[in-house]
Amino acid sequence: MPRHYVFGPVASRRLGVSLGVDLVTPKTCSLDCVYCEARATTDLTLERREYVPAAAVIRELDETLASHPALDYITFSGSGEPTLNSEIGRIAAHIKQHYPQYPICLLTNGCFLGDAMLRREIAPIDLVIPSLDASCAAEFAKVNRPAAGFDFDRFVAELAAYTHHTAARVWLELFIVPGVNDSDESIARFVEIIRPMKLEIVQLNSLDRPGAVDWVKPSPPENTRRFIAALEPVVAVEAVGPFRRRRRMEGVVCSDAEQRILDLVSRRPATVDDLVVALGLPHERVEILLDSLFKFGLVEIEKRERGAFYAPAK
Repeated sequence: MPRHYVFGPVASRRLGVSLGVDLVTPKTCSLDCVYCEARATTDLTLERREYVPAAAVIRELDETLASHPALDYITFSGSGEPTLNSEIGRIAAHIKQHYPQYPICLLTNGCFLGDAMLRREIAPIDLVIPSLDASCAAEFAKVNRPAAGFDFDRFVAELAAYTHHTAARVWLELFIVPGVNDSDESIARFVEIIRPMKLEIVQLNSLDRPGAVDWVKPSPPENTRRFIAALEPVVAVEAVGPFRRRRRMEGVVCSDAEQRILDLVSRRPATVDDLVVALGLPHERVEILLDSLFKFGLVEIEKRERGAFYAPAK
């Protein structure tokens, strides 16, 4: 049965083996970040509502989790901002009630963490990873391009308050945009903004795949080290992305069928159904082969409108 809202498992650079749950229609967000791998926001909004039906999401979760897959997290992420979906609490509660063995992660831009109702809705979530990519309102306007009416100073204050009023673990993601938010003055402001927050870690990220605009470039290692040096006296810091990326396992010997899959997806990303037709193999056999390639880091999974596509790991 094709899945529309649940995708993966995905080999996440931060979360290990993660099953994604997409709670909005592409691409619905309160921000239009220049670096977003899901590309430009087409529905820029601050309105919270049931963008995709919670009942359908829960049904797909039940179908997927019936086989008890080995997962590190179930993660709310995907085509936009998950907290825009007004039924996120219902879905999180269902996972906790029926699949308590799986930790839940929320990847969020943090725009709504000051909302008391949302805080109650996401209370069952184990790990929250909000983003902070600007040290001032001008950087916020250039990097994150918010919906009209969004106030940066209020956002920062509410984000800091949230970190002190949640039982969830909180990691903060900071995306470095060279030439915009990486001056000495910017880094000093980041330190002062982050200092009062209650965080487990700050994760420094940089461009790894094409974003919404073509002028954003990866942060060079020496530039990222400037952030690390400034932030480490305040909070634990980890660099992800190209700076400290896990490499695929070397020396893996592939079967003939696995090599055929690699050859096919290297030419064009493909779904399981595409590979079934191309290889003439049973659906279940293709899934087993892909699972093996995924575990060894040789393929990765991307969520697109037509479903989950397999591509060579970069």
